Amino acid sequence: MIQFFLIVNRTGQTRFARYYQNDPENPTFELQVARGCITRKPSQTLFFSLKEHKIVYRVYASLYFIIGCEPQDNEFSLLELIQFSVECMDSYFEKVTELDLVYNLEKVHMIMDEIIVKGLILETNHDRVLALINGLAQKKKTVV
Repeated sequence: MIQFFLIVNRTGQTRFARYYQNDPENPTFELQVARGCITRKPSQTLFFSLKEHKIVYRVYASLYFIIGCEPQDNEFSLLELIQFSVECMDSYFEKVTELDLVYNLEKVHMIMDEIIVKGLILETNHDRVLALINGLAQKKKTVV
């Protein structure tokens, strides 16, 4: 079960955070997770343990997409989930960048809410994930 999903930049600033279990009690938790990912060498695996969490991450351009999960979860399926999330955002934003996350955070939340619900993977079809947000964009254009 997924416990949290973070997107951070190379300096450790959180650009997106969603917690599916309990919010961390430690206010520096996100920084610890980000630092753990940023300081890893390219020759190291894309997953490691941090306290009671298994951390799975992937780097795209200047962004780190990070999932915290339970120790028994499959790391490779979570790497695929990160890939799928990035593909959905790339499709919507036409090559997602950090600025897209900053200025369209509500849309990123909508996309991730279609993919993951309460820590469980709900949808893995690009068209279905983007149908709602594209429908809202179409409706907004016709209203204006």
